[in-house]
Amino acid sequence: MDKAKPTVVYLHRYPPETEALQWPALREFAAALAPDYELVYLCMGPAGGKRDESLRAMMRVEELPWTVDQADGRDKWRKTLKWYGAMGRLLRRIRELRPAAVICKETLPLIPGKVVALGLPTIISTSDWWWSILLGGNGMGRRFADWMEAREVRSWNRPNVRATVGTHAEGRLLAAKGLDGSRITVVPAAQNPGVFRPLEPRPAKEELGLDPALKHFAICGIIRGGKGYDQLLDWWKSALARHPDWRLVIIGGAGGEDWCKREIAKRGLQDAVIMTGWLPTKQDVNRWLNAMDGVLAHRRNSPDNQGIVPSALFNGLSTGRPVVASGLPGMAELVRDGVDGFLYRPDDGDSFVAALERVVADPAAAEAVGAAGARRAAESFDPRASAAGMRALVDGLRGA
Repeated sequence: MDKAKPTVVYLHRYPPETEALQWPALREFAAALAPDYELVYLCMGPAGGKRDESLRAMMRVEELPWTVDQADGRDKWRKTLKWYGAMGRLLRRIRELRPAAVICKETLPLIPGKVVALGLPTIISTSDWWWSILLGGNGMGRRFADWMEAREVRSWNRPNVRATVGTHAEGRLLAAKGLDGSRITVVPAAQNPGVFRPLEPRPAKEELGLDPALKHFAICGIIRGGKGYDQLLDWWKSALARHPDWRLVIIGGAGGEDWCKREIAKRGLQDAVIMTGWLPTKQDVNRWLNAMDGVLAHRRNSPDNQGIVPSALFNGLSTGRPVVASGLPGMAELVRDGVDGFLYRPDDGDSFVAALERVVADPAAAEAVGAAGARRAAESFDPRASAAGMRALVDGLRGA
């Protein structure tokens, strides 16, 4: 009888259908593991019972007995609290499986530390800094978040623990928080070009209820203050004095819409900002992005944003539209100003407006930059490269 394959546990609160959209290398990774490992995916169930059986055939999925609707902010946070309550059960299950490696894709406060404490070979994804997300709204909160993050990161300094980052800048941030640099590996982010891509012909603005005589710039994703939406709205109010024909389009939400609407009203921007709400599918988001004059990848200049490569950046680049991005170290590793995107100085509203003016001043040049951005996305966010990087880490931990 053949010896059973060693197990790799993948811990994530969202089901694989959602994770395959958030990390489009999941299918490639499962396929890369299949000859030598059994992949066990621990999660909550999908909303509405929608399951991708072809994806699930590549792994063994073990679900908690409830579902989560990621598009519903209230449901998402309510079920996240239930996820915390089930953490003891999940940790016991991981011990029972005796895996060759645990991939911890949950960086919610305290969870990576609890997984590491099991003493098993562990790979931690550091895509989000949740202490800063939850508490970084003011100076005192940011200081406490920094302290808690550093405390957590230092607990990962064990021989059988590795952390993945998307950029070298993000790696430097981890090292500054106290993680041994030898435990940090850059694994490129992944993007599915089949979802976010140039459309020919591009959707007409009129199809989306937009005035074609105006200039539209979109930002997309989950709305929260830590990303700098309030800062962006301040800059937009200033920009309108010189460019009354500009419109900001906010795509997405997942819980932050009401706050954002209040911030818009506070600045009197109701006629200058369009909110789409959470769109039903990624294909709908792609249609909106394709109709824009430019796509924004904005982040406030804060410690948790230094190395980040937000999904808005690689989604925007993949559409072939001109991308205007904060010149933070992580994004500046990927976007070359004036070559495959436009950068502005972080926390500098004048620099932001100047970058948008470059886009509208020479549409032909901006189109060329957008096309170069799509090529840059294809080479930088290849799912196969991302999956291969993760597989190599699993093999390395098993060998060690």
